[in-house]
Amino acid sequence: MNYFLFFLSAFLLGPGLAHSQDPCRKKSSLFKFDVSAHPRIFTEKLGNHPQFPFLQKEKGVDTRALFLNAVKDPENRKNYKKEFAEFNELLKDIGFPNGYKGLTLSRIENLFINPGTIGNLGFYNKEYPQNSYIYVKLNPAGEEPDGVAAWKITGPAGCYIYILHTCGNAFYPGNAGEGCCKEILLESMAIPLDIEKDTTARPLHMKISFYQARLAPSKRKGKDRPAGGLDTVYKLVRSIDTLSSFKDTAGSRLRVYANANSKRLLVCRDTVLRVNPRLLADSAHAGKDPVEYGHSDTAFVREYENGDLSCHKKWEIALDGGGSFNSIPRFDNTTEHSRTDGAHVAAELAISRIFSHWFQAGISASYITLSYQDDIAYPGSVAGTYNTVTLGHPIIPLQLFGKATIGGPLHWQSNVSLSAGYSIPTKGKIENSGNTLAANPSLKGGLTAGLKLGIAYFFSCKFGVGLSFDGQYFNNKGAAMNYHLMALPITLGIRYRF
Repeated sequence: MNYFLFFLSAFLLGPGLAHSQDPCRKKSSLFKFDVSAHPRIFTEKLGNHPQFPFLQKEKGVDTRALFLNAVKDPENRKNYKKEFAEFNELLKDIGFPNGYKGLTLSRIENLFINPGTIGNLGFYNKEYPQNSYIYVKLNPAGEEPDGVAAWKITGPAGCYIYILHTCGNAFYPGNAGEGCCKEILLESMAIPLDIEKDTTARPLHMKISFYQARLAPSKRKGKDRPAGGLDTVYKLVRSIDTLSSFKDTAGSRLRVYANANSKRLLVCRDTVLRVNPRLLADSAHAGKDPVEYGHSDTAFVREYENGDLSCHKKWEIALDGGGSFNSIPRFDNTTEHSRTDGAHVAAELAISRIFSHWFQAGISASYITLSYQDDIAYPGSVAGTYNTVTLGHPIIPLQLFGKATIGGPLHWQSNVSLSAGYSIPTKGKIENSGNTLAANPSLKGGLTAGLKLGIAYFFSCKFGVGLSFDGQYFNNKGAAMNYHLMALPITLGIRYRF
């Protein structure tokens, strides 16, 4: 068994790696390369994501002198603070300790980069915003036949960067540091392993498969919809299928060896040397049935959390409607009484910014009717009857609110909101037996605050429905008294995210 593990380790861990070094590499990501990555084929036109706009050709920068003037111009440092700061750090990276202050005309060249050059290309990401770099094979459309026009800035120590004319973006080639290539002689040898006792060669068929399973929201409905609402899609990421050999306790001498190999190579920056010695076996007992070894491993990914179907929405609009009850004032004497006026129509429109899956904040406007009944003897009222006192029909609270959510971006979630703002009353009146009296509550605007509890269900990343239970406090001054009333709206509505 120990010999079997030896051969398995030799097969899987045998490759060797060697990397050349770049003496000009600095701290910026522009100079750092992932040698295991494949460059993206860049064929679109330049200028969609300008990194240093003040150096673009369309801004009139078409000579070395104008390029230097654009770098020294204080207006550019003022108008492009973030972009200029990144450009200045690149100058420091290639040997200018004082940044743009040390740049002179003799350090600037106007030349062309050969199409198909591999390297890091800068761009400005407006969404975050930030400067970023991508590993590309540069072959953009719309450039001149001689190549991609660029400014080459060379530091005192010989380190350099390119600034492309069209887009004003930085570029650093993957084969930078010409003259660093060396010719080497690579020799690969393996010491033969002789196994003397009770061993024989036996074929080993190894098959190793790695899978990725993506759990995506199912589009099937009814009886065909899977439990949990998710479909599973399997994808083979990598497969190893090879035939080797291992020692078996069937009887005889087994010799494992690899042929020596010698080859002369040219090694440059980003060169990767991989040595794959082919193991050979010499056995007196051939023709054994092969041993099958299979291994599979699967990684599961939920797409609505980490995949391409994640709900990365920034805004939510909520429109709710329902009914509202409100509290009634209590008087300090036993001759005057008050009672409820029942439920009234209530509605709310809210717009909020989604900062994370659990918190959002915004502004809301509500439609609420505040009214109650009393038997106060107003001028013109009939004795022994109740008056209907309408303080606001409607009263409109304009509020800022913050909402915390428990639950994922899809399906069920619960939330709690706190709000505060100012209420605007309209159409206040007092009625008795269907007649509007001369007396008027004359309610004025006042502060308001609220606490809302709710549940919601989102069918997709955009659309959902919600049920809310709200407690809204009003502090308003009227002609006859100061009111401290609570409205209790119960509403149902729709949610739209974008």
